[in-house]
Amino acid sequence: MANPTMQVFDKNMRRVGTLVDSYDIQRRRRINSDYELTFMVPMTSEDYREKIAIKGHVQDERGQFYVIQSRSRSREGRKLTANIYCNHVMFKLNDYKFPYASYIAEAYGIHINQLTDLITAATGGRFKFVIHDTFDLHDVKDFGRGTCLEALNKIIQMYECEVEPDNFTINLRKKIGTDSGLQYRLKKNIVSSSFKDKGESLVTRMFAQMKDGRTFIGMNASKLTDEERTLLSGVPGTIVNGKLAVNYLISPYAQYWASESVPFYDGEIIEQDIEEPEDLLKATRKALAEQENVTLEVTVSTADLFKIDNTEPKPALGDNVMCIDPAMDMNKLKARITELTEYPYSRDKHSEPTISNVNLRDYADIISDLERNKNIINNLFSNGKIRTEVFESYAKQAVIDIDNSKTEIKYDQRGIILQDKTNAQNQVIMTSNGVVLTTDGGKTARTAITARGVVAEQIVGQLGNFVSLVIGSGNNVTKINTNGISAGNDDYTIAPFRVDMQGNVVARSIKLTGQIENSEMNASDIRASTVNASTIRGSKLIGNEIEGGIITGALFRTAKEGRRIEINSIGLTAYNSRGGEAVSLGQYNDGGGLLFMDDGSPRGSVYGDREGFHLGNMGPIIIRSVDDATYLKGPVDFSEATISGLDLKLGDVEGLEDMIRDLRSDIASLRGDTFDGMIVNATFDASSRNLKLFSRTKTVATVNIPAGGSSNSSLT
Repeated sequence: MANPTMQVFDKNMRRVGTLVDSYDIQRRRRINSDYELTFMVPMTSEDYREKIAIKGHVQDERGQFYVIQSRSRSREGRKLTANIYCNHVMFKLNDYKFPYASYIAEAYGIHINQLTDLITAATGGRFKFVIHDTFDLHDVKDFGRGTCLEALNKIIQMYECEVEPDNFTINLRKKIGTDSGLQYRLKKNIVSSSFKDKGESLVTRMFAQMKDGRTFIGMNASKLTDEERTLLSGVPGTIVNGKLAVNYLISPYAQYWASESVPFYDGEIIEQDIEEPEDLLKATRKALAEQENVTLEVTVSTADLFKIDNTEPKPALGDNVMCIDPAMDMNKLKARITELTEYPYSRDKHSEPTISNVNLRDYADIISDLERNKNIINNLFSNGKIRTEVFESYAKQAVIDIDNSKTEIKYDQRGIILQDKTNAQNQVIMTSNGVVLTTDGGKTARTAITARGVVAEQIVGQLGNFVSLVIGSGNNVTKINTNGISAGNDDYTIAPFRVDMQGNVVARSIKLTGQIENSEMNASDIRASTVNASTIRGSKLIGNEIEGGIITGALFRTAKEGRRIEINSIGLTAYNSRGGEAVSLGQYNDGGGLLFMDDGSPRGSVYGDREGFHLGNMGPIIIRSVDDATYLKGPVDFSEATISGLDLKLGDVEGLEDMIRDLRSDIASLRGDTFDGMIVNATFDASSRNLKLFSRTKTVATVNIPAGGSSNSSLT
């Protein structure tokens, strides 16, 4: 494996280090959906304290960057651990608002490149797109109303493409993955498996409507394929005089699934963005193809043989695979890997692919969906009332349609039928149990009013007082009731977004524009161009420049590791590129001290205290001036010093040369006197009986020694 573990980077993509203490690293990817990575790390480790920061990045063995989005901390006795959640940098697209100037209300025959170029421009060129296949031109409506991630999702839906991100380069293909012959076989690489097939969404007859409730009824039957025409011809009255008389298509599998009680399993699509019958026919054909088969889903726990044998194929998202486990009714069952959970750094944990014939979707599929739903709710409501101007155009058209209606009254077993003379499919059916408004002759209800309530696609106008208003189902719901407004969970108390009757707001993610007045804000991360406040409290302050009179804190540092300077209550410390201490400036015995080190080992010190100023070192102390002399002023005491190698000339010490000259003169005089007066030799003349005493230069004395008498002497 290329890397033994993940690399970690800061928010500016500068490398911080390696996550050596991380474990339980799990990566989960789903087609056109989640790309997330989670791992555990001890809170006592350097990984957690120094390297992992919200909005930082980690890089996996595939070279892909993931943004650190959350840190969930937990305690088990004395054990403190943190669960780190990251998602792929592709989802940073949700942080870019699509510019209003690039919004497209309506356009025809647009190439996919034109839309991806708009997203690239909106992100300042940060995200780029590579189109690998040829996509048909598409008509575009209402494109770019939200974030860049919403715009990308719109492209995926319109052009039916699949996303394969490579960091900030997003590849778009008709279908990702390959067919490399990968198989999951019992007794080879299947550890455990589960297989589920569902017929709840099975459709063998698909009805269709487009804008304003119109259909492709009356379209020439030549637009159908041969198979579609043959299947429809088997039902009387579907094709009349070469024209379509119905607004549905029939699946070729209809007879296989038909029963005595249910000849067809009906479904319907309503495409408000479609205006042409031929486009509606294509959409109906596609929707029927997606739902005419039973949905199957296989979850397999597999042995990752590729971790020990490089010749074994490695599963990838979107790959076609074959599952063989006859006891589980999987007889060469072939489908795609639509979801893949991997453990890239654990040899004892194996991949868990989900194999399906459809791209499954759930609440967490597209991050931007919740954000868009909240924006819609905020746009529709103002001070608790629906803003009717949003619906003015619809209400006006509704009044016009009612005024221009030409109605025929009929009676049948259902009750009173109000039928449009120009289009018999448009009816109002008044029964003993309620009123139904339909545009397909009563097969389905567009609007229904019963004793249990009202069901409608749209509600136009201003609404009155309600006990509860619910949009969605399960936990994917937005609710308005006596508690307030909530979204994201059925339980108001734990919903990630909620507003109570007093105006208190709780939100997991919020974007504000404008001014916040007379409020206190406590947050872990605040980003803004300008913050003016008397007090700011939080765990992190991010910015390029800080201006102020006083800055008080526990630790100031220029980097987390490597070459840096740190300032704390102890003093100032400089570190070299290897992280070893180089210079330390601080306090020593109530005085100041400067310590020089080599990778943390002391080499020299300068400090001052009550006794004086001290300069010391573990080795030699070298004082040298390159361009000028070195001056010592004031008394200098060498009484406790041992001096060696001192080289001084007579002229270097003031007055020393004259003093030595005088000493030399005195010594010369003494030496001359000594030479002249010091007796070094003597002779005795027996005849004259004279004893002569000599110096080095002259006769010093002559002594006469008489025979048997006294002596006399003379000096010269």
